[in-house]
Amino acid sequence: MAAGDLDTSFDGNGKKAINFGGTDHAVAVLVQPDGRIVVVGGGAAAGSFCVARLRRNGALDTSFDGNGKKTVDFGGENELAFGAALQPDGKIVLVGGADLDAAVARLNSNGSLDTTFSGDGRRKYKWGALSRAMGVIVLPNGKLVLAGFTGPEGGNMQVARIKPNGAPDTAFGTGGRTPIDFGGDDAGLAVARQPNGRIVIAGVSRPTLSNDPSTAVVARVRATGVVDPDFDGDGRKMLTGMAAASAVVVQPDRKILVAGNPPDSSAMMVMRLNPNGTPDTALGGDGTATIDFSDEDDLCNAMALQPDGKIVLAGYIAGGIVAVARLNSDGSPDGTFSTDGRAMFDFGNPTFGNAVALQKNGRIVVAGDVAGDLTAGDNFAVARLRG
Repeated sequence: MAAGDLDTSFDGNGKKAINFGGTDHAVAVLVQPDGRIVVVGGGAAAGSFCVARLRRNGALDTSFDGNGKKTVDFGGENELAFGAALQPDGKIVLVGGADLDAAVARLNSNGSLDTTFSGDGRRKYKWGALSRAMGVIVLPNGKLVLAGFTGPEGGNMQVARIKPNGAPDTAFGTGGRTPIDFGGDDAGLAVARQPNGRIVIAGVSRPTLSNDPSTAVVARVRATGVVDPDFDGDGRKMLTGMAAASAVVVQPDRKILVAGNPPDSSAMMVMRLNPNGTPDTALGGDGTATIDFSDEDDLCNAMALQPDGKIVLAGYIAGGIVAVARLNSDGSPDGTFSTDGRAMFDFGNPTFGNAVALQKNGRIVVAGDVAGDLTAGDNFAVARLRG
């Protein structure tokens, strides 16, 4: 078997569907140090945050809440998970929205709600008329940094820091958060931390009063929450040529990788910035690299960085085929991965890739959802590729 092939040691054929009983979709995937796989999303019959944990062989891990699956309900409506992170102690952080607020839940490693977080493991945060948390990272001191947005119109990108007990950390920004304005309907979709403690947020800015296309944006704040003027002069950068930034990764040398799509969604795209925000021309000659899968739209939703500097992108081709690409550090397709740097697969029905993570042995885990038929909703879809 070659790199990019489905790993048949995972559930027999490299693929696993997980049913929570509703229209289920996975948005994040995490790999524990012991190799077990945590898949996070939303769905279930009542509409809730949903979490599944798999053993390394793809079987549901029954030590996690008894059957390998957990739902978290905030008692309201519009409950959707958008991101997740794994703490060093094995606890799992889930972020998203519930009702009109940003919502965060934390689970113990056995799947139970962590009552040291806000009393019952759940907390909502009101940043504006509509608030959503889209991404989260865990700091070395146990605090959490959230990226998200306020709305519904003319809202700002938001970055917030909360204490390990769930309380807003008022030492960060103003009252625990920093709004960042790019002049449109602005959203933070992903977040990463530099080795020096500065926080990078990537997302999108949509014009409020015109039909002009959206633009990917990146901001950086210092550890105190102050927007960092060392990044592109005012802490903000608009990435012309990319419609929205779906993922951000900071390399060990502090260079910043941002993944997304061009405005016409014709290919997957990655840009690399120097620590000061200027394009890194070592990637693709101008700081940009693209990889095309088909004549249809190719949507890039996730990114991971291998220890050797190769870049893994995951998403799907319009119509429902999961697409995974691997690029060399200079942005060229990696010819050792599925012969041309591109791997594609589905689960029989239309399948969508939304998240990617790497195992210690280099294997690539992709999560998303597979469409149901007229009598059944969508299910989580998880696959593992040889790396």
